[in-house]
Amino acid sequence: MSAIELLKQQHREVDGLFQRLKSSTGDERISLLGQVAEALTIHVALEEQYFYPFARQRGVDGLIDESFQDHAEVKRLLSEILQVKQTDPRLNGLCLRLERMVTEHVGQEERALMPKVEAAASQEELVSMRDDMLHAIDNWRNKELLRLAEHQESPPPAV
Repeated sequence: MSAIELLKQQHREVDGLFQRLKSSTGDERISLLGQVAEALTIHVALEEQYFYPFARQRGVDGLIDESFQDHAEVKRLLSEILQVKQTDPRLNGLCLRLERMVTEHVGQEERALMPKVEAAASQEELVSMRDDMLHAIDNWRNKELLRLAEHQESPPPAV
């Protein structure tokens, strides 16, 4: 499995969580919102700290600045969702906005960005990056993820 395959696997997992979230209520809904927040926090951090810098190093700049902007909006929505009470009527709308945002972002990455990175990198480089990503995931899971999400800002776009 390469880094790109790992990221795509995470895309599918988040999509599955969104599907389950739609029919959930009560404690299950709270649990699923936490799982979505954790999965997206890890995924965004992996892309920002590993995948996007790697893409830039390989000369693949298209969509990266826009991706950082998307991530900033995802982080903002996650923060708002985690602060809203379960009974707040805004919660469903916020969840739908987050799902739409993530779905559009994933589609753009998988159609445009990932194929370019795959073409510009060797399989060995992509496997090595995957190993680095898996190591980072292990380290992050040993920390408080919400603190990571709350205090990590997206780097400014490259000029």
